[in-house]
Amino acid sequence: MLPNTALKHARYAEEIDHYLFLLKDLVWKILQDAEEFSSLKKRFGELFKQGYPPGLQLPRAYLALIAHLLHLDPALIVPEQFPNGTALLDTQGLSQSRQIPEPMELAQLGILWMILGVRLNNEVLQRAGLKIAVWQAHLLDSQGRPHLSIWSRAQTFRPSHFYHWNYVLFSIAYRLTGEKGFLKIAELTQKEVWDPIAFPMSLLPLVPSKIPPPIPHFYHPFAEEITVGMMKFTTADMSLIAHLSGWNSGLFSCHKQEVALVNAGPQVGSFDDLTHFGITRTWGVKPRSFQEMNWEKTAYHCHLKGWTQLHALPFWLELDVQLQAGHANLKATLQDKEFPESLSMVLFLKCNKLILGGKHSLEMGTLERYEGKALPLELQGTKEKMALHPDPSLTMQVIPLSGGDHFWGAHFLVAFSFGPSFSLTIK
Repeated sequence: MLPNTALKHARYAEEIDHYLFLLKDLVWKILQDAEEFSSLKKRFGELFKQGYPPGLQLPRAYLALIAHLLHLDPALIVPEQFPNGTALLDTQGLSQSRQIPEPMELAQLGILWMILGVRLNNEVLQRAGLKIAVWQAHLLDSQGRPHLSIWSRAQTFRPSHFYHWNYVLFSIAYRLTGEKGFLKIAELTQKEVWDPIAFPMSLLPLVPSKIPPPIPHFYHPFAEEITVGMMKFTTADMSLIAHLSGWNSGLFSCHKQEVALVNAGPQVGSFDDLTHFGITRTWGVKPRSFQEMNWEKTAYHCHLKGWTQLHALPFWLELDVQLQAGHANLKATLQDKEFPESLSMVLFLKCNKLILGGKHSLEMGTLERYEGKALPLELQGTKEKMALHPDPSLTMQVIPLSGGDHFWGAHFLVAFSFGPSFSLTIK
């Protein structure tokens, strides 16, 4: 059972989710000319009157776009974002889940700002949306794939939805700038999943395919990862992200070419109850939220150490991640020595085949499982491998999955006993 405060925040998050659904549905009907103009204006008036905190930037952007499409006076938008390009979805601290830059909603915000910037001839909005596109590009691995662990809400996240939003974000960024890097990312994103009738695709025609003159390259990536409680380390063949901030989201992920540890985090109770997954530590309206964090990164080494909180329980956890010479060592330790028996550390893996203990293999999408002592794991793809070495004193369960839109598209769920600590080496 979530604590009362967490339940309150979860319900408020659901209210905002529903409001955003209604706004997107109205945009869809306007673009498809699905209702009488008077009916569309009436629906807009009803949604506008419902009210929303002005600091919720995404609903405000949708309302501005709807007003423009209905030939009404659009609301004034003054974008608020950080130097690194991230933008808070809630700038007032009213919605805890929106006090981090959740990537799917951040992509939507960047898209809407760029669309409104083009159609209203507002260069400030265009540049604000482009800065979001640059930040989203920073979260990709060397193959152009996003780290799905970073700030993605377990309960509502769907990889296919995120890929569609990213495709539109980078496509519009390319149209505004002519930068081939944005085009390449959009093409790589399109290869992951493609549905030409998905809602985000309906927004692309709102920006002409060519906009003369394009905005010149104006912004160089400024990661500033330490201020958002995150560290990203990438080489030509691997990419690691670890983070202390989130809301119902994971702790770390590691990609190695075609195989990946796509997400990992603490879980309380049943593995399919994703309301009890992950961590919660937001940083939106608090200056210098991660002063106690150790953060080091060079061309060959990185180290992140600091505290975060379990999402489902009021327990604090220290994460210590070090990477050197291609090997990553991770350790998570609970502050309290008394912990619930139902607490696990759950890893979501993407690979064609999983080898347990160097001998037994499991195929994705099958019914065969494993439960017993913790064994070394080898993730196998068609050309690449990744080895995971957990603490042998732990126990583990391995459950094959089928990919798709659940569990971040993972093919295997591996759950380890957790308490008071968990350790893992990735090679």
